[in-house]
Amino acid sequence: MPTCTVISASFRVHARLAAKNQRLAELPLLITPHPLNDLTLDQVREMAVAAYPVIIEQLTGAGVLALDAPIDYVHPAVRSGQHCMDPNLKGDAP
Repeated sequence: MPTCTVISASFRVHARLAAKNQRLAELPLLITPHPLNDLTLDQVREMAVAAYPVIIEQLTGAGVLALDAPIDYVHPAVRSGQHCMDPNLKGDAP
């Protein structure tokens, strides 16, 4: 059954390990920027719009699904230079 598993970047490694432990190593993940708690409602809406195509792709199983699918959304703190990109977003997970 198609699913869309949404996580924030800081939990990428943990999510990948949890999926592997459940014998779901190939589980596609939709990855949002981290943190989320400082976003305004309008920013959350903007992020949801960016995530929508990936959500539809994962739920419909259209095409080859990426294991890690970061959405096309840059956290406002990163845009303003006040926050470093989370290292969990890039690189290989176990």
